[in-house]
Amino acid sequence: MPVRYSPSTGFFYPVNIKYQDIPSDVFEVSEADHLAAHTARASGGSFKFVKGALRITPAPAIPYGQVCAVYLNTVRARRDGILNRLAGIGFAAMASGDAATAQAIATARTCLLDITICPTVAAAQDMDALQAAVSAEFQRIADALPQEARRAFDDAGNTQ
Repeated sequence: MPVRYSPSTGFFYPVNIKYQDIPSDVFEVSEADHLAAHTARASGGSFKFVKGALRITPAPAIPYGQVCAVYLNTVRARRDGILNRLAGIGFAAMASGDAATAQAIATARTCLLDITICPTVAAAQDMDALQAAVSAEFQRIADALPQEARRAFDDAGNTQ
């Protein structure tokens, strides 16, 4: 459907609709430009027409700190699930006199509580590096545990 655009109002005006007051600066735009302009707006970007040609400005990137904070909240939730499972395994180990497993779980608990601030995670400068560092830390912590205690990670889906 043919459509017109007005830079002064920032609105599109379909040709098949009759308007009482239409801006004097309207000009016809292609369906492709109309769709691209709406897509740019919907994604947080902007657009303008320069001498009839569409120019799109993409949405600004979300700062790494904000993306990182959201991701680390999901890490904390996974960690809490693992800690809960380890607590049960640790209590069973203590009750059965398995001091080595209980100690390994206590050490793993300390590492898990620090997983979002440990040096390798803190050093990450982008999401790929952050996700790799977190996965490596989860794996390192799991690998230091006896097989029975590793179930806490397997049950929570945290080992690769």
